[in-house]
Amino acid sequence: MRTAIIDRSLCGVNFKEPTRKTDVYMYAQSLIESGADYVEVDLAALMRLPQPSGAENYIFRIGHSEEYRVADALPFSYAVVPLKYSYLIDKIKVPVILEVKLGDADILALLRVVSESIDLTKTALLRLVGEFKKQPDELKAVLDKINMLYAVPIDLCPLNTTLDALSTAVAAYEAGVGSLTFSFGNSSDFASLEEFLISMATVHRNIVSRSYISGICKAAVLSALISDIETLNLKLLMKRYHLSPQRVETIDGPPLGFNPWKGKMRPRRTLIQRRLDDMDVEEELSDEIVDKLRKCGMDLYTGEAKKRYLN
Repeated sequence: MRTAIIDRSLCGVNFKEPTRKTDVYMYAQSLIESGADYVEVDLAALMRLPQPSGAENYIFRIGHSEEYRVADALPFSYAVVPLKYSYLIDKIKVPVILEVKLGDADILALLRVVSESIDLTKTALLRLVGEFKKQPDELKAVLDKINMLYAVPIDLCPLNTTLDALSTAVAAYEAGVGSLTFSFGNSSDFASLEEFLISMATVHRNIVSRSYISGICKAAVLSALISDIETLNLKLLMKRYHLSPQRVETIDGPPLGFNPWKGKMRPRRTLIQRRLDDMDVEEELSDEIVDKLRKCGMDLYTGEAKKRYLN
């Protein structure tokens, strides 16, 4: 069974006021390009996205008892239901991911209590959120035991609090867990999506290819445009894994504009720089973001656009 990858970085985000739906959509798509199979969104993020068509692989996170109606109204792949809203499971038409936070409880003991009040066969995935202070072989034994007792695929969401969330995620992947949930960026709470993907691509070579690094670069830049998501230092990360920046598809406009009064081409600010201006981002920070694009190997302008404006 292939392990699916879920990114939840669009949940609980402090969006910048001028953020456009197209920018949030491009960020979500860049996560898919990076190697995530699904993007989890809450109501705040959903309101900043174009209406889903069903092709985007979105998962809707229920944060209030009445939000189950939203899960049924749009074509989501799954709905995440925290344990306190488990009474809503029968009302939700899409497949359900039941989220259980472990805290300091023993995993098997807690699930025994949960299974006594909830029919776990009605859930598509059982998400376990915790620190998982276990060795890889111990973790695999626990996961095997859960699968044997409850026959429900496990979605593991490792917390960063013990600073070994990445190791836990790698161990869970190798143990054949149903899915893994991460958060793009240098999150203080959850394991980092990009660090996991790059680690698996370069060390284990069994989940994503190096071409996905371009998606990670794109997500890193777009995250700065839409929110306060803080990404890992990509330059150091690439150096650590001996990676070279990859070129990615354009997310910007043509670099030059024609001045009819002078009859020649002259440089103008890029579309991204203009967007940053609209957001009242300081020019120094704006230039830094655009420079980061170039260092990541991002081709701001397509060859087609260059030909069109230079000929």
